[in-house]
Amino acid sequence: MRNRAKAIARAIDGAWFHQDQADPFSGSSLVPMLIIGLALTFAGMIVAVVLS
Repeated sequence: MRNRAKAIARAIDGAWFHQDQADPFSGSSLVPMLIIGLALTFAGMIVAVVLS
């Protein structure tokens, strides 16, 4: 019984560890959208300065 409880606890801990170590550039992350948003913002500012 104790071995089964330990195995279940390890499986749960392992699942949480893998969930916390997600790839920051995966599709479900906000990081790529933030990077693209910043790039477009700076590109827009540069175009505005050039055209003014």
